[in-house]
Formats: sequence, structure tokens, C-alpha cells
Amino acid sequence: MRAWVFPGQGSQHPGMGEGLLDRFPAECATAERIIGVPPARLCRDARGEYLGRTRYVQPAVFLVSVLAARAALADGRPPPEVVAGHSLGEYAALHLTGCLDFDSALSLVVRRGRLMESVTGGGMVAVLGLPLSRVTELLAEIPDVDLANHNLPDQFVLAGSTAGVRAVVDAVRRLGTGRCVPLAVSVPAHSRFMAGAAEAFAVALRDVAPAPPSIPVVSNVTGSPHVPGEIPGMLLRHFVEPVRWWDTMCLLARSGVTEPVEVGPGEVLTKMWRRAAGSLPAPAPGGPLAVAAPVPPSGPVAPPGPVAAPVARGHDPGPPPAAASRPRPAGSSGLRADYGIRYACLAGSSPFGVTSPAFLRRLSEAGQLGFFGAQGLAPAEIRAALAELRDVRRYGMAWPSGGDERALCDLYLAHDVRHVEVTGPLAVVSPQLVRFRHGDGPRQVLVRAPDLATAVRFLRPADPATVRALAAAGHLDGASAGAAAREAVATDVAVERDAHALVPVLVALRDREAPGTRIGVAGVGTPAAVAAAFALGADFVVTTTVNQCTAEAATSDAAKDLLAALDVTDIREAPDPDLFELGGRSPVAHRGTLFAARAEELYRMFLRYDRLADVGPRRLAELERTHFGRPLDEVRADLGVAGRDDRHVLASVCAAYCREATAAALRGTAGQRLNYRVPASTDVGAFNRLVAAEPLADWRARHAELVTERLLREAN
Repeated sequence: MRAWVFPGQGSQHPGMGEGLLDRFPAECATAERIIGVPPARLCRDARGEYLGRTRYVQPAVFLVSVLAARAALADGRPPPEVVAGHSLGEYAALHLTGCLDFDSALSLVVRRGRLMESVTGGGMVAVLGLPLSRVTELLAEIPDVDLANHNLPDQFVLAGSTAGVRAVVDAVRRLGTGRCVPLAVSVPAHSRFMAGAAEAFAVALRDVAPAPPSIPVVSNVTGSPHVPGEIPGMLLRHFVEPVRWWDTMCLLARSGVTEPVEVGPGEVLTKMWRRAAGSLPAPAPGGPLAVAAPVPPSGPVAPPGPVAAPVARGHDPGPPPAAASRPRPAGSSGLRADYGIRYACLAGSSPFGVTSPAFLRRLSEAGQLGFFGAQGLAPAEIRAALAELRDVRRYGMAWPSGGDERALCDLYLAHDVRHVEVTGPLAVVSPQLVRFRHGDGPRQVLVRAPDLATAVRFLRPADPATVRALAAAGHLDGASAGAAAREAVATDVAVERDAHALVPVLVALRDREAPGTRIGVAGVGTPAAVAAAFALGADFVVTTTVNQCTAEAATSDAAKDLLAALDVTDIREAPDPDLFELGGRSPVAHRGTLFAARAEELYRMFLRYDRLADVGPRRLAELERTHFGRPLDEVRADLGVAGRDDRHVLASVCAAYCREATAAALRGTAGQRLNYRVPASTDVGAFNRLVAAEPLADWRARHAELVTERLLREAN
């Protein structure tokens, strides 16, 4: 597989772009207009007047990289089948694949460079020769330093305050192994200290609607291909989250890339690949990009052109809704009537019963409604919860996908459950969900959609074959079957990410194809976030992680203490136990726990090795001590994987750590706090900031209904 990679800031040098600028006079004229300096003057700068300043370096490197790519294609070089860029280089990759036109991409890069240069009072340091486990320990000991780049197994860049960077240098010196190289920058890039710049950059992204890439573009944030519709959100997260270049190289290697072509100034990425060659994983059959690519990877690179609006499964999203069609600031009155609630706000579920019967009872008594966290529970536990909820006037239940869905549907219908919530990227429109929605209705189906594809899947009517089968089995009468064939499966769809980009698209799609469905935003943590959701055209909002940090939530006090201490930048994406082999990730608390780093370590181990025996006895002993707290033979025995292939055993053991870490947090297991896996999003950090000087700062006073009251009272 052919891969092109684009370098980032630090690859610049005087005289770069020699021979390129004269070939592309139109692009250089556009660049001079947007940057404000002639490209020739920028690139030939020998005194450091421009190439020593972030605001000029970033657009200069972007321009040279883009022109080098255009020259290569014009000269007949075979186009790439996958592209990636290191930090700033990601913008060149997005432009090359048709996501962003030249003007838009360069304007964003100029804005990015200026915002990053405006952040002062920090620094960055390269840490060389230490393994990830040692670097993780350093980060745990030095609170105001973050991981900014993971380039190689023993090459990292940390960013933070000036004092924090100095403390890293001192700590590595005391270790006596490894070394530090302070970088000549005052910008703590890709760290929590860039949060203010990210907020300002969001303004520049408002009018940008990236088109789907013509070939896979690997994201720095996730180390996996960008998902159409989620690109603006990833560019924002890019400010405050690390560059996962080692994961990017592993993905390329597993996809069959033998050596990528570096396009742009310098050879930094080429040298990095060659140094890592002996540690990179072998190609996997088919390659992960064969599944993850937005379009077949053999397709041609789209010529740079005008940016198109995101398209959902072949649908034209149409124009944004007219101002007159937007809901009132308080949200949808129809939703309030259907759910019998005071506010256009629902409390989303948290798995393993964390959003408990006590939580739902408090909400119901206050005229609000939440969903019981049935995900991950056994049928007997769900039945016990329903029995406890028998006298609660208003509540909903999560719909756990998989398992015996017919028995689940029978159970919910027998208990006259009127509302269910569907979550997760793998959620499907199952026959039993259609039966629940339309049989003996009306009933509400809320879908919390993590991406555009999931939302669109539930904005359509059920498959006609499914409707016919349900009717033939007597589960749908004539009227219900007719409704199932016409109406969307979901009555309500709430997007969990990139609301600023997805809500207008889904509102337009809803107005054209599913007029009865309401569109919302999930994961709100401040009144301002609620107001912004309604301003975008949302009909309702959903609270999520913040629900776990309430007095009635059925998780441990230790987990609540951890959640109540989070800030908006204390969240990280980490391997998900249910999607481990696929590279799936979900947001978790980063502060106060080492779970995210340790889970990432296991995922990298999974990418590198084919079986546990290859890891080595010393490393396995360390995993037993730090991750599991018991022999791995016991872990394997509990999993019942005897006789399975080695790679499955390796994946199962790694995923078991994630599950055990979840259980430890739920129980508050003593001695395992550093391994707690606590699902969390920025909403809880934002809420913590909001109530920092209020009684609700203490989670013991943070009752379920008071969260909604605090968020919604200003919008009504």
C-alpha cells in the first residue's frame, strides 16, 4: 500500500520550496493574500524573521508540503492510497484528499499558528530512551505536564508549564537513564494549556464543512482514519490531545506500508520510520484500512477543489433550516409532552446500573426523566431494577444491544416501559427494537449517536422485510406495520460529538425525510452549552457523564471523588473493552488514574505481538504487578480461552484489564485506584467548573434533579 506522510512544524529550513514556488504562481498569490507575506520571502528567510515564529512557520510548511504533493502528482508519481500528517501536516493531508479546499485549509492553518503563538508561559521537552511506563510515571508525579507527542516506543515529547518542563528534566537526570532535549519553543502544544486557543479556533471552524476524504486520512488524535462528519471536532481536540504518531506508523505497517513517502520539507518522518522499522508490526491480512477506509483505498486522490457539505449515506443534507423553523429556546414542547417532563432535557444512562432506580426516582418526583443503565447487567439484575421502579411514574430503560433481545423486549413490554435509550457506535436497528417502537405504541426510542452514520441509520424507517416478519408473527397490526414502514425508527436522536457540524445537517435531513423525529445534543455540562445546542437548532439536550457524579448514582464514592475533581482537560480517549481488537476507544477520566496510559500500553503490545509468550517474562511479571494484581494464568483461566488461537488470547487478556478496571472503579476496590476506568467526558469537567463556588461542588449535595435544574433554568 502506498502512503504519503506530511511533516509538521520543526521541518522548516531557509530555502525550502526552492523550485516549487515558481511552478505554482496562482497558489503563491493566494497564499500571499491569506498570510500577508510573499511566500518567497517566507521560505528564503535566513535571519529567522519569519521561520522563527509559529504564526509564519505553520502556513509556510503547509504551503511547501501542498505544492510538493501537487508537483509529484503532476510529474506522474503514483498517488497515495492512504495519507497522514504529523501535527500541522494533517492539514496538508486533509487538503490533498479533498476534505478542505486550498483557501479554507490555509486560512485555518494561519489562524491555528496565530492562536498557538499567543499561548505563552510554557514549553516542551523531548524525552528519549525511556519506555512508556517510565514516562507515564513521570506524568503522574508532575501534575502540570502532559504527553504531547508519542513518536517512537522510546521517544516522547512532553508539554506543560515552564516549571513542569524543568521538573521533567530534573527527574530524568535523577533516573540515570534516558535523556531530555528541551525544545526551543514557548508553546505547550497538544496539551491542556491550549484549551483557550482551542475555544477560539472553534470560531474559525464554524463555517467549515469538510467533505468526506477520497482516501483514508489517519487522525493524529485517534491513530485511526478520520470519520466524515467528525473532522472539525478532531481538529479542535488536536489542540489539547497528543499526536499519536507511533500508533499511526503501526496502523500503516499493519496495512502493508513498507515505507511511506515523505512529502514536504525535510526527512524527519522518513528517519523516524526507518528507526522504528524493527519494532513495527507485520502486515495484517487485508489490513485494517481495508475495513476502516471511508472509500475503497484503491480510488484516486480527489483533486483539490471546493469544499462540499458532508453527505450522509447518499443523502444531500440540503440547506440549513430557516430561522423561523428553529425551536423556541426552551426546546421542543412535543418532547416534553411525550416524556411527561418539565424541561426539554433527558438524563442519559450509564452502564452497570450507575444511573440507578434511586437516581430515576429523584428525577421523576421532580418532573424529570432519566434512563436506567441496563447495559452490562444480567437479565435478573434488569428484572430486579424494573421491580424497584414499579411505582415510579416516569423513567426509561437503556436498550442493551446483543444478547436475547426478544426476551428483553418481552420484559420491557410486560412492565409497560414506554421509553428506551440506544447507545454506542455498533447499535443496530434490530427487529425487537422495531417491535418495541411500533407494537402497542406509542413509545419513544432515544438514540445517542456518536457519529453521523449511526444517526442516519436510525433516522430511516425499518427494513421492509423486518416489518413484514413482525407483522406475520403477530407483533404488529396493520396500522403499526404501516407506521413502521413510514416513520423513522428513532423518535429522538442526540449527537454526542461535533454538535456544531452535525446538528444542522441532521435537522435538514430530518425536515426532508423524518419530520416526526427530534434532534438533540448529548453531553451538556453548562447553561451556555444548553443555549448553544438550542441555537444550533436542537430540540432537546441530554446529560451524560455528569449523571455519574450525583448522590444517587450507583458507583463508588472513590469514583465520584475522582469525577468531582475533573477539569475539562482531564479526559482522554482510551481503548474500549468491547472494541479492543478493532482499536475502538472511549473517553475516560485521566486525572487521578493511570488507566488510560496503561490501557494504551496494552493496546500497543497487542499491535506489536502475536502472542503473550512473545512479550517476555520480565514484562509479563510487571503487568501482573501493575495492571492485574494477580498472575496472568489466573486471568486466562477466568476468561476460559484455553484452546483458542494465540492472538485471541492476547486480545482477551488485554481487554480483561479494561473490564477489571471498570469493575474496580464501580466497587471502589482499595489498592486499585490507579487502575480505575471511569467513563467521563468534558461535560462533567465543565459542570465542576460551573459549580466550583456553589454547594453543588460537593457531589454529596449534587442530587439528580438539581443537575438539570442548574443547567436548564436559565433557558426557560
